[in-house]
Amino acid sequence: MLPDLTSTLTLSPASSIEWAIAAWHDAKSKRSSSHETSSAYRDTLADFRALLRTINLDLNSDARAIALTAQAFAGSSKRSRDISASTYNQRLAILSSFYTFARKSGLLDLDNPISRIERRAAHAYQSAIPLTTVEVAQRLKAIDRSTLSGKRDYALLVIALHTGRRVTELASLHWTDLVFAADKVTVTFQRTKGGKTASDTLSAPASRALLDYLNAIHGAELVNLSAETPVWLSFSRQNKGKAIGGQTIADICHKHLGTSKVHTLRHTFAHSMERSGAPVSEIQARLGHESLATIGRLPGGP
Repeated sequence: MLPDLTSTLTLSPASSIEWAIAAWHDAKSKRSSSHETSSAYRDTLADFRALLRTINLDLNSDARAIALTAQAFAGSSKRSRDISASTYNQRLAILSSFYTFARKSGLLDLDNPISRIERRAAHAYQSAIPLTTVEVAQRLKAIDRSTLSGKRDYALLVIALHTGRRVTELASLHWTDLVFAADKVTVTFQRTKGGKTASDTLSAPASRALLDYLNAIHGAELVNLSAETPVWLSFSRQNKGKAIGGQTIADICHKHLGTSKVHTLRHTFAHSMERSGAPVSEIQARLGHESLATIGRLPGGP
């Protein structure tokens, strides 16, 4: 329960920031039906504030200092990787949303410092060059499927390549999202873009890869799993048995397919459909795009 708005009049600057953060989180969580989106907003602001505090600043410090720090923050990577323009702009958009909300609500008397920062030019599917059929086949065949992690990685990549789903959609799969019939599995993605659901019936080979992984992990307990059991489990010492996230999926792509851009798999899927003669409208529907123009921007696309 958030405090009464009138209480902000007597709050200290530090506690006013806490109140502004809580109110912003509350407003954003009510507007978005996606848990991943809400988490991204919360975590981005928390990480940025933590960075500010390392240099003795806070969210209500001098606007110029905040802007310079935000610019560095938006382009930084904990793993020393290149940050895409879309990620850079998304981070700035989240921070800008907080300041716009706090200013409009009268919670912080500070002009939006993020408005001082230029956004990077971003293009749909930037740097996501599709993989060739031969290359994909060779790289998948090279995965060591005698290990649990190999079985998981192979099944995950095969499903990603066969469905064209986003990394967040893949990461959020649970046992309740799988329906088994004959030799095929139907996967329902509950958290697609825009809060919609979407289903894909896997091919027989993709279904077998998924079942091979699930049986290896759960064995006889497979039929007794709780609905919320994550499909993709971690095997790391720190997170063993927990769900993997988007970064781990990116690492799996990099390890086996030579690219950490999971979007490349969506690109590869779209081009595979195009080569098979699928109409643009069908490709659009499978990828979950609202506009045909997005498909038109695919290299070599219609």
